[in-house]
This record gives sequence, C-alpha cells and structure tokens, in this order.
Amino acid sequence: MQQSRNQKNRQKLQSSLQKGDQVVTVGGVIGTVVQVEDKVLVLKISDDVRIKVLKTGIGGKYQES
Repeated sequence: MQQSRNQKNRQKLQSSLQKGDQVVTVGGVIGTVVQVEDKVLVLKISDDVRIKVLKTGIGGKYQES
C-alpha cells in the first residue's frame, strides 16, 4: 500500500513539472527546468550548462531552507 502511494505521488510530480521549477534529481543534482518534453526534462544547472534528465530521475522539487 505504501509503495503504491509513493508511486502515485511520483507520477503526479512528474506530470506536474513545468518550466521554471527548481528540482533535485535522485542523484542530488539541483537545477531549474528550462524545457519539458514527453519523457525528458532539460535542466539548467549553471549559467551555460544544461543537461537532459529523464523525468523518472527527478527526486522532487527543491526549496532552499
């Protein structure tokens, strides 16, 4: 039951991602979404650095504390 709930929350997160969101990948990379494709996001991780990441590789939205 817990696993099913986690999977639903993860799918909800992945479908809600949009340009401008700050996210953290499951590997700990923090970036800003600059482009959303079907299964891939383009993240800006530095001024001139952009990377493509699978949506399934996103751990969550990021907020500095």
